[in-house]
Parts: sequence; C-alpha cells; structure tokens
Amino acid sequence: MVIVISSIVGCETEIEYIKKIKEKNNNIKVFAIGPFATNNPKLYCDNKAIVVSGEPEFFFLKNENFLDYSDGEIIKFEHNFELDDLPFPLWNEMLTEKYKASLLFGNYKTVPIIATRGCPYSCFKYCVYPLQQGRVVRQRNPQKIVDEFEHWKKNFGIKMFIFRDPVFSINRKHTIELCNEIIERKIDVNFIIETHLRILDDELVAILKKAGLQGVKVGIESSNTDVLKNADRFTVTTDVQKKKISYLERKKIKVSAMYIIGFPKDDEKTINNTIDYAVGLNTTYAQFAVWTPYPGTPIYESYKDKIFVKNYEDFTQYNLVFNHNNLKPQEIRRLLSKAYTKYYFRFNWIYKFAKSFLEKKK
Repeated sequence: MVIVISSIVGCETEIEYIKKIKEKNNNIKVFAIGPFATNNPKLYCDNKAIVVSGEPEFFFLKNENFLDYSDGEIIKFEHNFELDDLPFPLWNEMLTEKYKASLLFGNYKTVPIIATRGCPYSCFKYCVYPLQQGRVVRQRNPQKIVDEFEHWKKNFGIKMFIFRDPVFSINRKHTIELCNEIIERKIDVNFIIETHLRILDDELVAILKKAGLQGVKVGIESSNTDVLKNADRFTVTTDVQKKKISYLERKKIKVSAMYIIGFPKDDEKTINNTIDYAVGLNTTYAQFAVWTPYPGTPIYESYKDKIFVKNYEDFTQYNLVFNHNNLKPQEIRRLLSKAYTKYYFRFNWIYKFAKSFLEKKK
C-alpha cells in the first residue's frame, strides 16, 4: 500500500499522520511531495517518509519501481519530460453532485488546469511556486489544453476552469495560440487566470475575452513603491494599474486584486495607505494576506533567526511569524481585520457586487 502526502507548508499534523500510519503498519510506503518537502526533506525522512523532490507526477508516471525505495530516502528525480507527457488529472471523484466549487467567480463546478509551469519573476525570493516548478517557463501544447477542456466538458459537463499557472500568459505567443485554438474549435468554456498587469494589453484582453475569460487575479501587493522595491516586487505604476483594471471591468471581466501587508518595510501608515488604495480601486474581489518568509524560499535564510513561531502550520499568511521591525503580531491581525472590514462592508462594493450578480442572472 502507498500513501502520498502533498505538503505546501509542513505542519505537525502531517508528521503525526505519518507516525500513525507507520505505527499501524510499518510496511506502508509513505511518500512526501510538494515544495516544502522538497526543500525541507529531513522533517519527513526522520519520520520514515520517502521524499520525492521536484515534480512528483513525472517520478510516479515514469518509475515503475517506486516501491523499492526505503523509508527515509530522498529521491532527487531529474527528468527531461514535457508537460504534455502528463495524462489528464483524475478529478473524477471530485466532480459529483456534492462537490462544491469555489464561489469566487460564480457558483460553477470548476476544474483546475495548467497551461504553463515555472516563473522567472523576482518575487521567487519569497514565493513557493519556483521551489517545485523552477524558474524556467515550460508550456503545454495548446491543442492538448483544449483537448482537456473538451474531456471535462463532454464527460462531466464542466464549463468553468481555473488556470493554476504561476503567471498565466507569460508567453504571449503561446497564449494567443491557445485562444485561437479555443475559438477555432468553438469550445464554449469560461476560465479564470492569475497574471501580472504588465502583461495585459487591450489586444491580449480582447482575444482572451473572446476565448472565454471571465475573471483575472492580479497581485497589487502594496501601494508603496519603496515597500515593493525593498521586497524585490516589480509592478506597474498605480496609474497603469487603475487604467488596466478599469478596462478589464468595462469588458465585463471580474478582477480579484491581491494585497500583502507586513512587508519588511511596512508600517501602520503604509498598510493603511494600501487599504485605502484597495478601496479606491474597488475591484470585484480583494484578498489580503500577511507577508511570510516560507521555509525553503531564499528569503527564509535572512529571517530564520527572527521567526518566533514554533509550528510550521502557523505559516498561514494570516499571522505574523517573525519579529517585525515596525509592527507587532497583534497589530498585524488588527490591520488585516481592518482591511477586510473596510473593503467589504461599504455601500460601493456591495452595490457593485449585487449589480454584477444580477447581470449574470439575466
């Protein structure tokens, strides 16, 4: 018997689960995968798990002898396989009548999908995506992606998809080819992407919309340029942000803006400015998170001596985990609560959301 545990951020409950499995039956093979296990294998190996570094799907797909590995072993699986070598994921069991899809962009049964992997941007210093996927961008054949659309639509009636690429449309030529494939094959699907505002222009938005784009998630992070520069976070100017978000919404594309508070250079004033800026943008959705130096990321080495939490499950992006120069943990929690309250409990947002909901019902 084989059990696979996927770990984004290692936590005590995962380790306890592994211990219980091995105590019950020491012959069960427990594999730990994911960015955290890849970069912090000792935690799992010490508890008799087998760690598969990097992209585990290729290891299990191409290695028929994985049961021969020993407890506590670290498998560094190097491969030259393409993303197109992977079969469609087995989401079948998820797609039942009881399955509740995310309500973020509508009450639809939704399937995650990828067009690319890898991200070269400077925020790799504190982002977990490159830990497992690397910084080199790889893409699937557009025909294969649309084949997958057809598979889920034909067999399960799925029309809504969420692209889980670190930065969708980072390869413009590939994105246009994908859109043209969807349009030419007349596949009636909708999809959501997460991307960088710098990439989006009127021409690209137009073809994405024609292909089925319904929503965009973009990282705004902070309204303060010095805070962003210190964190090696590249963004476009606030004027460009406003212009592009306004254009997306005029095209009936919902925007979810993502913000981070508690950057190393943040203080109460800069965070309040970011909250006010978010309110001014008034996007369909807003998400606020706390800056977190994840174990395994390059920035972690600079902050590991400042981290005061003892359990990895506290790395939730909703709590401060290190000794901040300007803010205390309770201040961050107060400001995070203030951000959500001030954003969502106001007439302008409620009216906008209600109007959008009613338009969709027509």
